[in-house]
Amino acid sequence: METMINGTPHVTAAEAAQFLHTTQLRVLMLLKRNDLAGCQAEGEWFVEKRSLDCLKRHGIDPPEMAACRAACSSSACGCKG
Repeated sequence: METMINGTPHVTAAEAAQFLHTTQLRVLMLLKRNDLAGCQAEGEWFVEKRSLDCLKRHGIDPPEMAACRAACSSSACGCKG
């Protein structure tokens, strides 16, 4: 279920983990490394939906993320670039 935070759609870290077919701990690690954009609100971690979509599109492995950051613009796929 999407939650709007500062006008930006977010999902919980648990929902992001399901979407990526990984664990919630992995999602938290990706947030810490800034491979995903998100924030903590009321004690729960949330992931920006467009950041999650970009990661799903380009791959969850760090080398692919580095290539994504170099090649993508925010208008192209939503990457933080």
